[in-house]
Amino acid sequence: MSLLPAVRRPSSRWLAAPLLGAVLLAGCTGGEPDDPASSAATPSTTTEAPSVEPTPSEPPPAEAAPDAPAGGPEESFLTWLAASRAPDVDTACAYMTPELAQSMVDEITSQGFPGITDCASLITMTSGLFAAAGQASEATVELREEAADRAVLHVVYVAGTSCGTVVLQPGDGHWVLSERARAEC
Repeated sequence: MSLLPAVRRPSSRWLAAPLLGAVLLAGCTGGEPDDPASSAATPSTTTEAPSVEPTPSEPPPAEAAPDAPAGGPEESFLTWLAASRAPDVDTACAYMTPELAQSMVDEITSQGFPGITDCASLITMTSGLFAAAGQASEATVELREEAADRAVLHVVYVAGTSCGTVVLQPGDGHWVLSERARAEC
């Protein structure tokens, strides 16, 4: 019997959560959120609503901005977050730019996680790790900036493992997370 205290190895669940939080915020940095030159907005597709004849007592309906996705950027981020933890691979991947998905795949594989080759395998693996770590999909989301071509959110995960800036751009009917995230804490 040794007189030295037993060295307890940290649980992999406590190591995985901060790593994944860092990957989701810092590993996806593609430029400063406030640098418009590094933003490449993808035009969104819009459908025209049926025309409605206003009655004389009603003002004409307001026109939506042509590039504005349905729902707000906060709603899109929370939809992605819930889907990425469920995992709902189709929804989670649809709320990410291909560049973000590839950046995250590259970051995770560089950390030694085998078998991650695309967005679907990334979401499946990270969902399992977050579940094993007991990490809820709760976050406080604050809109910092919104324009037709991008939105900037400040996100703090309730578990307190990470926070940062998330930049979204218009997608196909909703906002999508871009690779221009930045970890802040």
